[in-house]
Amino acid sequence: MAKHKHQSEEKLMTFWYQIVDFFEKNKKHVYTALTILVIAIAGIVLLVQKKKANNEIAGMEVSKIKPVYEANNFQQAINGDSLGISKGLQYIVDEYGSTDNGETAKIMLANSYYSVRDFDKAEKYYKDYSGDNPILKAASVAGIASVYNAKGQYSEAAKEFEKAASVDKANPFVDQYIFYAATNYFRADNQDEAKKLFTKLKEDYPKSKYVFESEKYKASLN
Repeated sequence: MAKHKHQSEEKLMTFWYQIVDFFEKNKKHVYTALTILVIAIAGIVLLVQKKKANNEIAGMEVSKIKPVYEANNFQQAINGDSLGISKGLQYIVDEYGSTDNGETAKIMLANSYYSVRDFDKAEKYYKDYSGDNPILKAASVAGIASVYNAKGQYSEAAKEFEKAASVDKANPFVDQYIFYAATNYFRADNQDEAKKLFTKLKEDYPKSKYVFESEKYKASLN
């Protein structure tokens, strides 16, 4: 046992001397690597802190412009007020669009552009949404569908509304999205898909307010 212990200690000491020797021969490279590592860690910490701060700023700006947006003053919601008290959704998205609150502002901005009938910009910002909120994700897809609908591209609109309905089954607007998908298939003269979705709506969401409307459409289908 003593011999085995002595051999283990010799191996450990040999390994230690090898490490010391390596360090002495490569001091410059080791210090450089450590410096790079420290700078990288510090950079990551600063980026996280900056993103957190930017998200807070975006949240404050959204809260300022939200009453304007909810009052349906969409052009002012986009541009902000003339005094610069509320910056406007375009500013928030341009400056803080990658933050969580900035992503929320992106949907509000897209909705605002849609409401003033600037469909190309509305589509751009609906497509730019990359947040994690499932409600807003579905809203972004439904927004794209609404743009297609407004442009008379009914088949494309129907497909996007179907996608919106499939994002999150717990979404309270799923029945609405299914209904809109069905009505757009109806307008696109795709009777089979329209009938299928009207039936799905009635079976899966029998208490939906859209069931009664869907029955009117179904009555006119072959």
